[in-house]
Amino acid sequence: MKKFAGTVAAVAIFAPLLGTMAEAQAQTNVTIFGTVDGGVRYQTNANATGGSKLFMGSNGWNSSNKIDIAGTEDLGSGMEAHFLLENGFNLATGSFDNTTNTLFNRQSFVGLKGALGAIDLGRQYTISHDFILEYDPYGFNYTSLIPLTQASSGTRFSNDVKYTGMFGPFKLELENSFGENAGSFANGSAHGFGLQYYVGDLVLGGSFNRRNVLVGTTYRDEDYYLIGAAWKSGDWKISGGYMKDTLNMQTTALDTVTRNTFGGIAYSLSNNLKLTGGFYRTAVSTDKAMRKDMTIIGLDYYLSKRTKLYTEIDYNKYRKTVVSTLNAAGAPHQTAFTVGINHRF
Repeated sequence: MKKFAGTVAAVAIFAPLLGTMAEAQAQTNVTIFGTVDGGVRYQTNANATGGSKLFMGSNGWNSSNKIDIAGTEDLGSGMEAHFLLENGFNLATGSFDNTTNTLFNRQSFVGLKGALGAIDLGRQYTISHDFILEYDPYGFNYTSLIPLTQASSGTRFSNDVKYTGMFGPFKLELENSFGENAGSFANGSAHGFGLQYYVGDLVLGGSFNRRNVLVGTTYRDEDYYLIGAAWKSGDWKISGGYMKDTLNMQTTALDTVTRNTFGGIAYSLSNNLKLTGGFYRTAVSTDKAMRKDMTIIGLDYYLSKRTKLYTEIDYNKYRKTVVSTLNAAGAPHQTAFTVGINHRF
């Protein structure tokens, strides 16, 4: 904390000097924006004895709480330099939303963009996250409830180099995350590619990621596949996809295979009222509960373009009533109801 305070003080002291230097250089446009989300959730069968729970989502329910600092600079000839620094925080306590007190734990990257595409270096979202944003009926909202966050090949990669390019109706993404382990380029690394096709109101595509993750004291390959599609027409959107993640234990134990199937429909009832329904099935080969089915219906009421009230009801049903990673409470089913307010600035 002292180090962070010292950094803020240094910026304040040297800000006038930096402003003078900027006048002699090309202008960089810097924007501060983010999201503040607060809500209350009621859940049945929250523990093994069947007790209910009423609690506030300090990390946000409809979306995560975050502050972004973004900048762009026009380099001429169609070239652009840009950066993004993104911090996540807990609304209820004001603390960081991570246990390592990492300031920009969500994203921190710098890049260049031109006619042939963009290349970014740093901590950033994975390709699978970028694509799920299109296929998820909720547009990757309710991330703490819906299982797609955990299933999106790690959500973010550190030490990552990512390329994004548009070629007519095709979007291509390539990435490589360096493991930075001495003696092995593979240990702790990740790489992947994805391709999307846009035709009229339809978008469809898929991606592949391979991560090399530490399991116990040994690094194992983890392969992730995603396919999905989304169709928009007027006030309607229909979307869905399928994901398969395989952790290869290389004969020392059974492979862990996780499958996620999801889909849903969103409909704008009016200019400020939107109804969305989705279904998410998660099956894990090595989990004692075996499978979880989630049905969720959400309603958003927009007070303005930046502020909305939201509510949702969800029902989770488990294949087996047993305590496991998939079924933390060991309950046969759970019903929950959430209300909250979300503001983008």
